Amino acid sequence: MKNIFFLGSIVALLFGLSDCGNGEEPAVETNPTAEITVKNGSGSTEVNLNVYVFDQPSTEPNGSTPSAALKSSVTDENGIAKFDLKSISVTESEKKIYFTVLEESLDGNTTVLGTLEATLLKNESVDIKKDLVITDRSLKYKNGFIPATISSSLARNEYNRWKSTQRVVCGDDYRMIADPSNETRVEAIGFGMLLSAYANDKTTFDGLFNFYKSKRTTEAKNMMGWLVTCNGIIDPGSATDGDIDVAFSLIIADKQWGETYLESAKEIIQIISDNLIVDCTVDGQDVKVLAPGYSSGLWGGCGLTDIQYYTPAYFRIFADISGNAVWDQLADDTYILLNASANGATGLVPDWQSASGTPGPSGRVGYFGYDACRVPWRIALDYLWNGNAEAKVWCSKVSNWANGIGTANLVDGYELDGTPKGQNGLNSAFLGGFSVAAMTNSPEIVNNFADELSWLNDSYWFNLNTRVVYLFALTGNFRDPS
Repeated sequence: MKNIFFLGSIVALLFGLSDCGNGEEPAVETNPTAEITVKNGSGSTEVNLNVYVFDQPSTEPNGSTPSAALKSSVTDENGIAKFDLKSISVTESEKKIYFTVLEESLDGNTTVLGTLEATLLKNESVDIKKDLVITDRSLKYKNGFIPATISSSLARNEYNRWKSTQRVVCGDDYRMIADPSNETRVEAIGFGMLLSAYANDKTTFDGLFNFYKSKRTTEAKNMMGWLVTCNGIIDPGSATDGDIDVAFSLIIADKQWGETYLESAKEIIQIISDNLIVDCTVDGQDVKVLAPGYSSGLWGGCGLTDIQYYTPAYFRIFADISGNAVWDQLADDTYILLNASANGATGLVPDWQSASGTPGPSGRVGYFGYDACRVPWRIALDYLWNGNAEAKVWCSKVSNWANGIGTANLVDGYELDGTPKGQNGLNSAFLGGFSVAAMTNSPEIVNNFADELSWLNDSYWFNLNTRVVYLFALTGNFRDPS
């Protein structure tokens, strides 16, 4: 019996050996890679831009939808997107793949900026090195870095969530809620008009502007009373930051729709320049200072101002619109006031200060709180739009400090030396401001901030308003109207 088994084994072994060369060849281990250098029409490389790999050309729906991509990568400081293509299956002798750069706008449309075709071969390693030339991006700034970790689709979705939860009907118009929700603050109207203008949402914009006009008061020099309800006025005095945002939003509305918005912008700009810009002296220099409000007379000024009310990028446009050079000087002098109060190590500034930089005059908040958290966004715009070097220096400093704390560890308030003071943990009002400042810094840092910001789900009125404003800025949708 043993001999029978032994002979059977020998026969099986011989048959196996004779069949060895007739079966399928073993799979060959391959590791195809790609380096795609993205360039614009002028030949310059494009940094921090998403490049997708599709198995269909960009003329097909699944060749221009990010969710259908096989792979994606981000261009580095040399404009190169690197890919490991090993996981892409090649079942025939070869497979066509397409490297495509997409841009998604607020309205949800996706534009193909550029694409190129390449071929993967079965059982062969192919190293692809090609240039991909794209058409000009519409979502860009002259300077700085747009994060690759956040998209216009998120900004659009959050705008819709903001509109459905923050905008309420008031007669034939709209108002924005505050806390309590029956109240409306002029800063919320400013946020709402900025967002709806950039979102090309004329119905919302007109409803909010009509509400603004219905709450103008003589005490505020024909600007909106800063604290109102649908049917009444709680405080008839003005708050300058809201009026400045409203004036600027009207300039955006003019770019979107024309009509009489520009004349309305000019009217508010002139009221502010005639009544709320004062002359002060800081370290022997003559400095223009913006008073924080008007209530049957100017209040604040040299002894009390709020650096959050200063948006130098707006002021330079106001100068062009009005022909009044005082706005250019106010834009430049913003940095004297900013640097006077900024902590040397952290860059943090107080909510309120004197022109000479003393934090918290007249018992006002003298730490980095819910006013100052907006300063990084307002100052960063002057670098993104105009390349202002002083804006970059300060924004880079404050975003480096925040990055050192860690994006997930930031809280809602700090002493100027960086000692935590906030009690409510992480929210978009603070994280988002630092995120926009990081756009002046580096692709790595801004990607880190934007990634953390993307998952927050703020619902409090102030945090949600600022969140959507910041998202518009981060995605390239807060465009320079000039």
